[in-house]
Amino acid sequence: MKLEIVHSTRYRYSGPIAETVMEVRLRPMDGNGQRCLDFKLELSHGLKARTYMDGFGNHVHYFNLVRPHSGLSIISRSTVETGIALDADPGEELVHDFLRFRSPVREVDGVRELARRYAITDPASPASVEQALEELTLAISRDFTYDRTVTNVYSAVDDVLTLRAGVCQDFAHLFIAVARAMGVPARYVSGYIHFPGEKTATTASHAWAEAWVAGRGWIGFDATHPVRTTQHHVRLAVGRDYTDAAPTRGVYVGSATGTMAISVKTQAVDAGRAQSADQI
Repeated sequence: MKLEIVHSTRYRYSGPIAETVMEVRLRPMDGNGQRCLDFKLELSHGLKARTYMDGFGNHVHYFNLVRPHSGLSIISRSTVETGIALDADPGEELVHDFLRFRSPVREVDGVRELARRYAITDPASPASVEQALEELTLAISRDFTYDRTVTNVYSAVDDVLTLRAGVCQDFAHLFIAVARAMGVPARYVSGYIHFPGEKTATTASHAWAEAWVAGRGWIGFDATHPVRTTQHHVRLAVGRDYTDAAPTRGVYVGSATGTMAISVKTQAVDAGRAQSADQI
C-alpha cells in the first residue's frame, strides 16, 4: 500500500519570543514492513534543518530560530510504502532498555495487577506470549474510555489507571508498562493510521506499542482500536516512551504563552485512486 501524508504543525505565541530550538521526528522509518519513498520538510522563516539518526534509529531534523518571532510552522510531506514482506529471521536486538521502567511508564500496583491477570502461560512459547499480549490489547480497549479531555502529554500510567480513560498515547504507555511487568520488552511508536473511506479531518497523529517476541521480532499492538498493526499503520519513530518518539519537541526563550495546532492528512494512492482519512 502506498500513502501520501501531509503533517502540519503550527505554533502561535501571545507575543514575540527571542529564540526557538526544535527537534522533529516526522520522517517515516524504513524497515519492519515499510519504506519511506519520499520526504520533504518545509519550515517557516526560511529555516533549514540539520539531520541525524538517534540511538533508536529515528531520523531527527533539528533547527533553531534566533530572531524574534510570534509563530512557527512545520510541514512534512511523505510518501511511504507499507505492507512489505518481513524478513523470515528477525535477528537479535538489544532490548534491555525496553524492559526498564521510568516515568511516565511506571510499575505501579495497577500495572502489576494487570500483568498477573493476563500472565503468559508459557513464556518460552512465542504463541503464548502473543496470545497474552492480544488479550491485554483487548482489555485496555474494553476497560478504558477514549477521552481527549482528561490527560495530557505529561500524564503517567497511574493517572490513566485512576481515570480509566485517556488517548492513544496513554493506552500505548499502559500496554508498555504491563508488557514490561510480564517480562516482555515493549516500546512506544508514534505514527499514523489510515482509514479508507472516512472523510478527511483535522486532528493529531497516532500512537501504539510494539513488543519483542523471540523469534518473531517486533510486533505492533494498537490498544486504541484494538488490533495488531497492519499496512494501514505508518511508523514515524520509536522509543522507550513518548518523550523519545514525540513528533515535535522543543523549547523557546521568552515570557509569551504558546498554542499548537496540528493537522494530519493521509491519502492512499494505490491503483490511481486517492482516499483521504483522519488520524485518531
